Amino acid sequence: MIRTYSSKATRKLIFQFIMENIDYQKRCLYLQEIISLGKVNDVWRRALSAFFDNPAVSSLKIFSKN
Repeated sequence: MIRTYSSKATRKLIFQFIMENIDYQKRCLYLQEIISLGKVNDVWRRALSAFFDNPAVSSLKIFSKN
């Protein structure tokens, strides 16, 4: 429980932590569902392995200053 006399910064940090924790748990559940689907269908397993084997490519390209 957040005290009513706590600072705004404290409340903001606590709220941010809670939201990140909820988001992390959702992502874990989604990943667990995909992994369980991979046990049933090989396509999901191959898609997961391709996703984790390939490095993340940034959509932003660095332009030459020349």
